[in-house]
Amino acid sequence: MFAFKFEKLLKIKSRLLDEKRVQIALIEKEINSKKEKLSRLLLENEGRKKRLFEVLEADEIDRNMVMFLNENIEKTLNAIDLTRQQIEALEKMKQEYVKEAENLLKEKKKLEKLKEKAREEYRVSSLREEVKFLDEVANVKVAVSRISNN
Repeated sequence: MFAFKFEKLLKIKSRLLDEKRVQIALIEKEINSKKEKLSRLLLENEGRKKRLFEVLEADEIDRNMVMFLNENIEKTLNAIDLTRQQIEALEKMKQEYVKEAENLLKEKKKLEKLKEKAREEYRVSSLREEVKFLDEVANVKVAVSRISNN
């Protein structure tokens, strides 16, 4: 019966790799969510800027509206910057996780190669043992037939 001595380690590496892939997928989902938020913020700000220009081009300028729109544009710009920073941080985290996953995959492949090599060695050894056993059986039969012929 073939038993690979590093089987538990191989299973652990596989499980860690699966977990890392899930983490990468979750980060990717978060990045996409942040990118959608960024797009919405940019569109909102463009709308506010257009509205501000309309107010400024009007015959009578509503000072309160100008201040309100200016504050909202500034707040949205801050939110845009923050969202971009969050996206950048998530991208860096994703890159780190991808590197970790690549390393885990390399380690897993090495273990799988070791397992295949050990399996082949076991198979060859088993065949040798079988041939040895069959030779012994044949030798016993030859010896018994010689004894019975005498």
